[in-house]
Formats: sequence, C-alpha cells, structure tokens
Amino acid sequence: MNLSQLLGAMVEINHRNHRPVALVTGASRGIGRAIALALAEGGYDLVITGRTITEGAGINPATGHHLPGSLTSTAQSAQQLGAQCHTVVSDVLDLDDIEPSFQRCLSATSGCIDLLVNNAIYVGSGNDLRFADSDPADIIRRTTGNFTAPLLFTHAFLQHALNNDVHPGTGWRATILNITSDAGQRIPQQVAGEGGWSLMYGATKAGFHRMAEMLALEYGTAGIRAININPGLVTTERVLDTGVGLQWVARSGVAPAVIGASVLRLLTDQAIENGSYIHAQQYLAEHLGKIAYQALLLASQTVSNGQSS
Repeated sequence: MNLSQLLGAMVEINHRNHRPVALVTGASRGIGRAIALALAEGGYDLVITGRTITEGAGINPATGHHLPGSLTSTAQSAQQLGAQCHTVVSDVLDLDDIEPSFQRCLSATSGCIDLLVNNAIYVGSGNDLRFADSDPADIIRRTTGNFTAPLLFTHAFLQHALNNDVHPGTGWRATILNITSDAGQRIPQQVAGEGGWSLMYGATKAGFHRMAEMLALEYGTAGIRAININPGLVTTERVLDTGVGLQWVARSGVAPAVIGASVLRLLTDQAIENGSYIHAQQYLAEHLGKIAYQALLLASQTVSNGQSS
C-alpha cells in the first residue's frame, strides 16, 4: 500500500456539493506543504501563502544553501491531486500587510474559507543563540513573525469566519489549527546551539500556544473550533540541509507527510475537545495502530527521499 492509498483509507470526507477551502500559511515547503497536499488529497481546495514564489528562491539562513520548495510547486502538486489552489505572497515580518494579505486570500477563493492552518513562522539566523548573545533586532523579528503576525492573521480570519454558515454535519462555522511546538511547553535538555532551542523561540511559541484554548473559550459557542497541533520532530528540507546543527532533529524526526496525514484525520474527529492540544505523531499512531502507522512512516519516508533526490 502506498502513501496515497494510506491517506485515502484514513479519512472519508463527503463533499459532493461543496469542497471546503483551507488556508495554509507557510506552505512553500516542509510541514506547511505537507499539510496542504494532504488536505488537497482529502477533498479540500486551497489558498496557500509564503514568501518563496518560484523554485530555488528559498534560502536556508543557517547554510546559505538554496532550499527546494515554492508556492508554485506546492500549488502544482495540489492541482494534480484534484484541488483548486491559489497562491498569495505573504511575509510574517510585514505587519502592515497581514490583514491585506488575508483579504487577498479571501478574494482568491469563492469568498468562504473554512479552515485556517497557522503554520508560518520567522526562520532566520540567530535561532541557535543564547538570549544575551541575541541581537535586539532579532528579538523583535521573532516576536513579530512567530507571535504577532499569526495573531493578526487569525484576527482577520475570525472576522470572516464568524459570518460563515454553520456546517450542518459538524456544527462548526470554521476551524483554526495552530502548528505549535514542545518549545512552547517545556525547557529543553540542552541550551541553544548545543541541541536545544533559544529563549525567543520558546517564548514566542508559548504565547502562540495559548491561542487555541482562548479562542475556544471566547468563540466556541459561536461555532469556532481551535486546536493546537504539535508536529514533534520533523525532517523538513531545512532540517536536512542544516546538517550538524539540527542533526538531533534529523535523526529522530518523521517525514512531513506524516504530519499532513495526522492533520487530515483529526479534522474529522469530533471527539477532540475544542481548544485541545494534540501531538500529531502520537495521535496518528494511536488511531492507526502500530502496523499501519509503521507502514505510513515507511511510505512517507520513501516519498520524501524520492522528492529530495
């Protein structure tokens, strides 16, 4: 059984009269791209955002190497899976463009977005520095890109989503999925630069982590569903290219497609309480069972190796 068959077997979404629309931020590569493609295969149309428009334009700040992946290539792959996919350029550091960029996303669709996946963050040099060694300008950039920008983007989305019709099957108007991190909940075993994460990454992820539970509290009765999803360790293109600096992630991480499969499944799981925190890998392993989960890991790794070769 290949990865596509496994994805198809895990979830069945009936959209005979309407394909829901998902907005995935930071979908040029990595986890965002994987989630977008899983949603496309699961019956969603898409609008995706990011900074990298064309292949080869993305740069790994840790190495200076060109990274594979772009909005264009993600859109092409999504379209091959049967989805309509629109691309919108958006930069998390440009706060003046956050609300306008959401409006561009809305204009690109039929005027209704059912799902927001908050995945985009700021990725720049300096993430492996201890706090006293950090550039104050970088502290501001990380706060802006990792916390303030997704807050403003979610605020814009919420203004729209509260006017969506209530889905007769689920009772929700819209869903917000926040891609969070262990860094927002616990202290690393090592300091930044020696196998751990920086104070700024942890602090911004901690603030971001509170969004889902607060949105569920404030707007759950109005039909808004919000969930935190921790992907765990994932071998993205940037992780693999960085080498020794992120070797601890590459050694234990799963392919991004595993996170996409987990997201696709949990979207139809009405047993998940609004405002919940879900560890993507643990959730999928529990719901698939050991044999099927191991098969998915193998299939997704094979696909990733084929894409990177």
